[in-house]
Amino acid sequence: MKQKIIIGVVAFFGLAIIVGGSVFAALYFTGALNDDPDMAAAESMEEMLPENTYYYSMQPEFVVNFQGKSRTKFLMIEMTAATHDEEVLVVLSDHDPELRNVVLDLLSEQEATQLATAEGKQVLRESALSLINEIVERHYEPEKVHDIFITRLVMQ
Repeated sequence: MKQKIIIGVVAFFGLAIIVGGSVFAALYFTGALNDDPDMAAAESMEEMLPENTYYYSMQPEFVVNFQGKSRTKFLMIEMTAATHDEEVLVVLSDHDPELRNVVLDLLSEQEATQLATAEGKQVLRESALSLINEIVERHYEPEKVHDIFITRLVMQ
């Protein structure tokens, strides 16, 4: 009988060690045993917050003439660059003449029939994004501008 009691006690403590170890491991890996619970909560909140987005409005608007099917066309367009890195705003501002030259060259190559479609505008945005990122990469770091928005477009 004593042998059954000893086996039962040993089995009970063995099971308690396994369950206790599992609970400890779960608490440890979830950060519940952290010394500073406020710090863990702050870190998890930082992970949930989106990055800040900064906008660079290319002013004044771009005005170009380009060839239409029957006659010369006129295009006025405003564009804004979006980035998560505030330093990119300084880079774009400092190199505005280069930026404007590249965008004007791109715009003068466009066709009115293409820009009249949503797909054509999207292609223009992607092309402008690529060219602007080349400028930012040359003067700062690569792939810092994440989007280009057309904020106004008039064609005649």
